[in-house]
Amino acid sequence: MSNVISPHGNRTAKQFVVLGSIESFRKRLGKHRSVQIISTMRGELAKAIERASKQTVWIAGEAAWAEQLSKAVSFYTMRHAKSSIGDLLMLKPATRPELFSSLHSQFEQVVGEVPTFRILPQDQLAEVLSSDGKADLFVGGAVDQQGETITLARGDLSTVTVPLSLFNAQGACKPDFRHFEVDDYGYTLRFGKYEASAHSVLYKIDPAYRRRANQQRILEERGFGPSLRRLRILRRLSRDDFSNISAKTIARIERGETGKPQGATLKKLAKTLNVEPSEIENY
Repeated sequence: MSNVISPHGNRTAKQFVVLGSIESFRKRLGKHRSVQIISTMRGELAKAIERASKQTVWIAGEAAWAEQLSKAVSFYTMRHAKSSIGDLLMLKPATRPELFSSLHSQFEQVVGEVPTFRILPQDQLAEVLSSDGKADLFVGGAVDQQGETITLARGDLSTVTVPLSLFNAQGACKPDFRHFEVDDYGYTLRFGKYEASAHSVLYKIDPAYRRRANQQRILEERGFGPSLRRLRILRRLSRDDFSNISAKTIARIERGETGKPQGATLKKLAKTLNVEPSEIENY
C-alpha cells in the first residue's frame, strides 16, 4: 500500500469485534490491532456491548450476526445509557430491508448492509482496516445507476457519494457501472475494464486529502533534480535547449537518477537557466 498519502492519522486505536468464525480474516486483523472474537451468540454480545465505545468496529460475517447484534443492542440500551457503540461493517448484506433503519439508528456508521454493496476480498480488507492509511483507501461501494451515483466506503468506514460522471472514459475504454469491484488493497476502483485510483477520486472530492497530497508531493520533490525541472519549466525551456548536454541526461538529472551535477556541467545548466549555479536548488 505504498500509494497511500500520509493520512490525518489513527489518533485512537480501533478495537475490532469480529462476529462469527472468519478464521483467516481475524488472524490477519489480529496481527495489527486489538481484536475480540465472538463465536457464539449466547451471552457474549451483552458484555461486548457494555465494553464498546465510539472506537469499536463490529464486523459481522453473516447477516444473522447483524440481526442478533441489533437485538442485543436494543435490549441493552433499554436498561443502560450508552453514547455510542461504534461502527458496523457487514461482510454479507442484510436479508431484510427492515433491518436497515434499526442498524443506522444504533451505530455511528453502517457499511455493507445493502445487496448491491461490493466489498474487498477478505485478506485485503483486513489489511486495509488495520492500516494507518485506511482513510485514504476504499473497502467497498455500491453503484446506483438510476441515481447516477456511487457511494464509496473508506477504510475508516466513513462514506462519500459521488456522481458517476466523475469517472471519465479513457480513450475507447468506458466505465461499465454494471460490473463494479474494489481491488489492490483499496487503491483501485474497477468498472469492467475501466480503472480509477482512490487517489484520483479523493484528490477531487476531499480538500483535506488534497492538502496532504500536495504537501507530500512537495516533500518528495525536494532536491536538485525536481528543482531543475521546475526552473526549466518556469523558463519555458525544453530538455533540448541545453547546449552540450543531451535531453536524455537532463531527464536523468530531473528524475534523480544521477548525483548533483558538478563543475562544467553545473555551470552550463546555470548559464542556460540564467541563474547562479548555487541558486538552482532554491526553485
